[in-house]
Amino acid sequence: MSLAALGSTPRRAHEASRGAFGIGLCLVPFAPAALLATALLLAAVPAQADSQRALFERGNAAYARGDYEAAARAYEQLVASGVDDADVYYDLGLSHAKQGAHGRAIHAFEGALAVAPGDDAIEAAVTASQAALGRRRAAASGEATVQTRPPFREAAVRGLHVDTLALLTLALCALFFGALGALRVTRGELARLALWIAAPLLGLGLAAAGLALGQKLDAFDAGDAAIALGDALPLREAPDPRAAPRGMLHEGERVRIVARDRGWAHVRVSPSREGWLTSDALGILAHDGR
Repeated sequence: MSLAALGSTPRRAHEASRGAFGIGLCLVPFAPAALLATALLLAAVPAQADSQRALFERGNAAYARGDYEAAARAYEQLVASGVDDADVYYDLGLSHAKQGAHGRAIHAFEGALAVAPGDDAIEAAVTASQAALGRRRAAASGEATVQTRPPFREAAVRGLHVDTLALLTLALCALFFGALGALRVTRGELARLALWIAAPLLGLGLAAAGLALGQKLDAFDAGDAAIALGDALPLREAPDPRAAPRGMLHEGERVRIVARDRGWAHVRVSPSREGWLTSDALGILAHDGR
């Protein structure tokens, strides 16, 4: 368990307080109350960091003594307070997994992967929770197939960070248009031949990088991706608890939310499986661009 999330908080607090101090100085001649507001801000930010550190330590202590429910509550409070760190999400996922809540565990692990894509330990934790759900379903109904893995095009970019793809796209864009520009001024036959070969290859690379970046930012699918947090969730014909069920959603299954209505979500699992269920039964999956 790492303190990386909370170690970064004081730095953000320092930058915010420094900016607030400068604004306060500018406002002093016009509004004396600005000094009080600035002082309160400077006092509140370190206090928040101390509170987050205390929560993190409380969660670690609860996990160490085997109180996984208390540990999960502490880590969830950290996430709710704005901490966005792979270690916190990972510890939250482990706390849920220890309680057998593997849908919630996968949701937390996916949050960790959005911050630290490609991390082997987190990927292994996702696989372990998926396997546990498969065994549970096999024991209950004889079926072990649950759509817990992302589609191929999501899996293809799963281990890449959005910043890496953005830089690669920019670099290939510069090289591609640079090669096109060079073709206009280059006279040597060998040099022009090399540019004619390089330009299409750079263009293909640029297109691939652009598509990968768009996929990483979830730009090609309407609605949010989500994970089913509970098991045997009825998919209903309408956003009403009295509506007839039209199918069942299993814990850990991945869905796409296509509509919302008064605390209900219309989800699509596949072209032939969709329906309404309460929104609190789903965990929204954050993507790398957030």
